[in-house]
Amino acid sequence: MRYRWPWQRLFHATRYSLNGVWTALREEQAFAYEAIVFLGVCTVSALFLPWGKALLLAGAWLAVMALELINGAVEQAFDLIDTHRRPEIKAGKDMLSAAVFLLVCFNIVLWAAVVVGL
Repeated sequence: MRYRWPWQRLFHATRYSLNGVWTALREEQAFAYEAIVFLGVCTVSALFLPWGKALLLAGAWLAVMALELINGAVEQAFDLIDTHRRPEIKAGKDMLSAAVFLLVCFNIVLWAAVVVGL
């Protein structure tokens, strides 16, 4: 679709992105939990840490949430490909889950380093 004005494209793209976030909050329990952690991290870090460190922690956790969105989208695509249990699909889902897990582990180390002051 061609838009007459560039801001129309931006408006529609923003709307589609926000629809994706709301869908994930409603349908993906892990994403909803991560959103709660994000709000907590932002609140606590904004109250007790300098802005630079608070932004670092918020940005790192936003990366977890973004990867969770990718995980959910690819898992839904896998479910459309084949509804039966196949080892290849399970392996793909497990690898996506592992990617999220690794990023969460990195965040734990990062938060510890920031709080300790390394």
